Amino acid sequence: MDTFELILIFILSIFQSIFGVGLLVFGTPAFLLIGYSFFDVINILLPFSITISLLQIIFSKEHNRDFQTKLIIYCMPSLILSLIFLINYQNKINFIILMSVTIIVFSLVNLLKDKNKIIFNNNTGKIKISLVLLGFIHGLTNLGGSFLTLIATNMSTKKVSIRYNIASGYLILGIVQLLFVNLFHKSLDLYILYYLFIPVICFYISQRFYKSINNEYFYKILNIVILIYGFYIISNNI
Repeated sequence: MDTFELILIFILSIFQSIFGVGLLVFGTPAFLLIGYSFFDVINILLPFSITISLLQIIFSKEHNRDFQTKLIIYCMPSLILSLIFLINYQNKINFIILMSVTIIVFSLVNLLKDKNKIIFNNNTGKIKISLVLLGFIHGLTNLGGSFLTLIATNMSTKKVSIRYNIASGYLILGIVQLLFVNLFHKSLDLYILYYLFIPVICFYISQRFYKSINNEYFYKILNIVILIYGFYIISNNI
């Protein structure tokens, strides 16, 4: 990776350390536009994303084993199926347009006052369906963070709970993605691991900013930034 790419990863690592998402939601379209293939992007970004998510979980006082168990049971099969589909049909997919639409749709839904009535609420059946959809969306676009944010912000309005649930979801999704892609399609370039000090440093730098953000505006700021980014990408690629 060149200097620009490392700076981009540094900035996105700061963002993800604060909000729980960033590296994949912003980084996947950015690295595709730079010229990397979809599976190259997975192997570049996931080690950084996994590292931050793990740190967020380790240093969090929150716990939600029930959500993590449901995620594994209902989300992982659809994630793997979508990855198998991509391995076979990746050359026929316009990833940039697909990702832009995904970002815009879920950001808009996230900003609605009655969003829980549309996709997700505490009904057990809807939770299961939401997690199955999350697997498909994340496997096809690497942007499940948009939908994961929707789920997390409906589960709680507390920023510590939101970030914990996003981090635990990202950690599980990322580990399964990385293992599956490396076992059945394309191996990770080990030089990436030399740069894992970046997300560690970013995590510690970002904590002061994270603590200063008000609960009420936490997820609104997150989704407005993601929405603007989605419109920017699609406006430059249509």
